[in-house]
Amino acid sequence: MELKDLRYLLAIRDTGHLGRAAISLGITQPALTKCIQRLEKIYSAKLLLKAGRGIYLTEAGLLLCDRAQKIVHALEVTQRDMSSLADGNAGYIRLGAAASAAEFMLPKLTGQLLHAAPSVQLEIKVGLNDLLQSALREKQLDIILGFLPENGEEFIAIPLLDDPVVLVASKDHPLAGIHPTAEQLNQYSWLLPSRGVATRQWLEHRLLGAGYPLPRVQIEANTLASLRMVIAETHLLSFLSRRVLKEQQSAVALVEIPLPLLVMPRTFGLQFHSWSELTPAARKLASIAGKIWDYQR
Repeated sequence: MELKDLRYLLAIRDTGHLGRAAISLGITQPALTKCIQRLEKIYSAKLLLKAGRGIYLTEAGLLLCDRAQKIVHALEVTQRDMSSLADGNAGYIRLGAAASAAEFMLPKLTGQLLHAAPSVQLEIKVGLNDLLQSALREKQLDIILGFLPENGEEFIAIPLLDDPVVLVASKDHPLAGIHPTAEQLNQYSWLLPSRGVATRQWLEHRLLGAGYPLPRVQIEANTLASLRMVIAETHLLSFLSRRVLKEQQSAVALVEIPLPLLVMPRTFGLQFHSWSELTPAARKLASIAGKIWDYQR
């Protein structure tokens, strides 16, 4: 039995006439008759009976039509699903996102992805960049959205936008608006991420290299995103995204302390093993991300 035989039988049921069914299928009536004979031989049952100039389905014919309808529908759905998978309009993406990227990039990216591919499913893991890279290395993630290491050659990287990190404090901080000396900077404590975070390592390296003392850390946190109000309500110094600072100036009273020494260049983008290893859905995500930001400097 071939799938087309079932389709032919359904056409006969829908038209109630061999000639009209043959015309709708684009085949000859003898070819359609042979199809029915083939099915009747396979199932050892009479499927059609003549009634004047028309025909009607036997009980066996009705049963086979019912099953055939389900089979044809299931195969059509499967075909659409397979096409969607191939086009990236469906599928599963294991996405790693740095905390900053999850806050200001992920909403727009997922919004456009789910609009373009409503059947895509996402598993999102938010974490530190080094932990996400480890998960990517172990094939526990498909792709990472986060800041790109300066000399990262292990993974393919697609830069999306620049987002430097700068020295910040509350708007009424004594250092606000001035270029602080090492002595002035050393008068105040800091709120910083843990020592394992790349931004803190960069900050400490720059300060030591310029003859400044290491920051005196009073509060250490695994993320600074939710602690901006703490900075605004104290005289603690910190190290935050310039973009976040500009976007939230009206909501959080923070300012950039003008110290070019402590402007850390940072580029956000995507990291993955290779384009060929990405699923079609992950490739669609990467393509959409590229169109959203187009490496905006």
